[in-house]
Amino acid sequence: MKKYIHLFSLLFSLFVYEAKAQDYLSFYNLGDYVMQTQDLSPILLPKYKVNFGTPLNIGLNLNSEITINQFLVESGNNLKVDFDNLNIVAGETNIVTSDIVANIFILAFKVNKGSISIFANAKSNLAWQFSEDFTDIAANGFGQSFSLSKENIGFTSYSEIGIGYTRTFLGDKIAVGLRLKTLAGIAHTSLEENAQFGVDINSTNFIWTASATNATLNTSGISDTENLSLFGNNGGFAMDLGLNYKLNDKLSFELSINDLGSINWEDNVTNYNIEDVNGGVYNGFDFEDSVDILDEIEDALNNVIGTTETNESFKTNLSSRMFFSTKYKMSKKNVLRATYFKNNNPYIETKPRFGLGYNRELNKSTYGIIASAGGINGGLRFGANLAIQLGILQLYTAIDDVTNIGGKVQEANSANFRFGMNFLFGYNRKSTDSKIDEYKDVKNL
Repeated sequence: MKKYIHLFSLLFSLFVYEAKAQDYLSFYNLGDYVMQTQDLSPILLPKYKVNFGTPLNIGLNLNSEITINQFLVESGNNLKVDFDNLNIVAGETNIVTSDIVANIFILAFKVNKGSISIFANAKSNLAWQFSEDFTDIAANGFGQSFSLSKENIGFTSYSEIGIGYTRTFLGDKIAVGLRLKTLAGIAHTSLEENAQFGVDINSTNFIWTASATNATLNTSGISDTENLSLFGNNGGFAMDLGLNYKLNDKLSFELSINDLGSINWEDNVTNYNIEDVNGGVYNGFDFEDSVDILDEIEDALNNVIGTTETNESFKTNLSSRMFFSTKYKMSKKNVLRATYFKNNNPYIETKPRFGLGYNRELNKSTYGIIASAGGINGGLRFGANLAIQLGILQLYTAIDDVTNIGGKVQEANSANFRFGMNFLFGYNRKSTDSKIDEYKDVKNL
C-alpha cells in the first residue's frame, strides 16, 4: 500500500511543474479504470458495481504560444502587463486556449452488458487569437494604420447535468456509448464570425479612413457578474457519442465525439456593435468652444463608425472534440494505444494531436507513459498516468508532459493535468478473490 501512495504522490507533484502539454491524451489512456474519462469517451465498462465520484476531480488544459514572463513583469510588489515586450515577441497570429473542468457529482452503476451513469460538471473554455496589429495598438496606441481582421475570441462558462449509457453487443465485440446533457450557460463572450475593423491613417494630414464588417462582440453574464449562478438561465443541450469495436482478443478500435451541442444565450445579454462601414472618413473636429472634449470626439467618431449596444439573444456551438484510438494488447497486462485527437473549435483553427502510449493494466490499478506531438505547441512530449486502489478509495492522476519537471513557472506557456478521488464498491471478482487480486496489484506495481 505504501508503494501505491509513493507513486501517486510522485505523479501528483509532477503535474504541478509540467509545461507544454497536450490535450488529456494521457488521461484518455486510463480508460475504464476511471469513470471521469467519460468526458473524453462516453464508453464506460466499469470493474465495480457502484462508482461514486467526489467533487475533488479537476482538470486543467492551457496552451499558449507566448510564455508568462514575455507579457507579465514585476512592478514593485505587483505584476503588470508589459505590452511593449508582448509586441516584440508576438507573431503574425497568436493563440491562447484553456479548458477547465470540475466534476460536481458522478454516480455510475455496472449493469448487465454495460453501465448507467448520472453526472454534473462545471466547465470553462477559452479560445483567443490575436494579431501583431493588436499588440502594436496595445503598446503604441492608434499612431499608425492597422487592420484587425485576424482577431477572434470565444469564452464560454457553463454547467451540465446528464445521463450516460453504455451497452455491449455481439458477445462484447461492440460497445456503444451515449451521453445526453442539459446545459446551463453561466457567461459568454465571442466575436461575430469574420469580424473586421481597420483604420488607414494618413501620415501627412492625419485623416482617418475607417472600415468595419460584422464587428460585433456578443456577451452574456459579463455586465452583471455579481448575479452569476452555477446553474445559469441560458439553456442548451449536448451529447457525446462513442463506438468501440474489438477485432479480436488483441486488437480494438475506438471512436468518440464529444460536446455536440449548443447554448441559447438569453439572460443578461449585451451586444457591442460597430456599424458596417467602408471608407468612412474622420477629419477631426474644432477644439474651440468645446464643452466636453471626450464627448465631442465620441460624437465625431460615431458619425463615421456608428456604435450601438443591443440586447439581442444569440446561439453558440460548443467546441466539439474527437478521439480515435487503436488499442493493442501485447499480453494480458501490457497494452499499447495509438490516439488521434482533434478539437473542432468554432473560433480558431487547431492542429490535430497524436499520442502513443503504454499501460500496465492490473486487476484494480494501472499506470503508464505516453509520447505525444502536434497541436499548438508541437514538439515531442512525454506524459504519465496512474490509477490506484486503496480499499474502496481510488486515486488517479494524469499529465501530458514530464520533461520540464522543476522548471520555472514564469517560463511556461502551457499546463495540462487531471486528478481526482473516487469511491468504488462491489468489485467483480469473477473467479478470483478480491484480496488476492489486490495483493497481486501491489506486487506487480
